[in-house]
Amino acid sequence: MDIPAASNRERELRYGFTMPPKLNLAGLAGFAAKPGWVYRALTHPATKLANVAHKIPEGSSQSSSLMEYIAKQFDPSVTWDDMEWMISEWGKPFAIKGILSAADARKAVDVGVSAIMVSNHGGRQLDGALSAFEALGPIVDEVGGECEIICDGGIRRGTHVLKALARGATACSMGRPYLFGLAAAGQAGVAKALALLRAEIERDMGLLGCRNVGEISSKHIT
Repeated sequence: MDIPAASNRERELRYGFTMPPKLNLAGLAGFAAKPGWVYRALTHPATKLANVAHKIPEGSSQSSSLMEYIAKQFDPSVTWDDMEWMISEWGKPFAIKGILSAADARKAVDVGVSAIMVSNHGGRQLDGALSAFEALGPIVDEVGGECEIICDGGIRRGTHVLKALARGATACSMGRPYLFGLAAAGQAGVAKALALLRAEIERDMGLLGCRNVGEISSKHIT
């Protein structure tokens, strides 16, 4: 729900980011500065956009800007009635991602969602939008206890997870932290990033005097 229309990602336009990627002078300069990465890239199997390569031309040999691709994938005419129909047809737990207001959270619960992911699309969609954590409080106040509420975005440390849980989130999700580890050291880097996050959560819970996550509450926020 956080991309009803394609945004104007100026940095990606400036660098000519396309699907599939194609080289330009900036890209060549970046490769020249990282010979080790280039060697590994050339000696390992080619990267493929597996989730789109078999579906659309942009995933194969034709170049398209990322935003052109995204714009073709979304239908801005989707309504709450459509979502209610999807939930009925699906018949299983249903999450909606991209909610930033209490009013939309209420509508989502009223049509039958199982979970709300409070998210602003990583801050890459609408300039000046609320952060997930800023939006979390009013949403918890409105629909807390009626569905799962997942804080998505800005989670970098164990304390961030604990703050979101203390404010009423059921759970947190993260994107960039594990990708940092993946880019630095592959699978071992992802495992290290997750181990660091877990260690921080456990250590910080001890410093708060909490034996389990169920003991984290609003009393820990001043």
